[in-house]
Amino acid sequence: MNRAKVDTERDERAKRESQIVIAAERAAREDKTARLKALRLAMQSNESLATSEKTSPHRSRPKA
Repeated sequence: MNRAKVDTERDERAKRESQIVIAAERAAREDKTARLKALRLAMQSNESLATSEKTSPHRSRPKA
């Protein structure tokens, strides 16, 4: 009977520790995803600004 109690405690401890690791990995993954999304959006914003500057009528050459 004591043997089952020890195994149960070991299983519960292993489960708690694995949940901690899984939560840490999930948080790291979410942080990385958010960082990459911010970089991607910034890059798209910069590209759209560069494109709009090239096609902007205010930047056209004066007609000679």
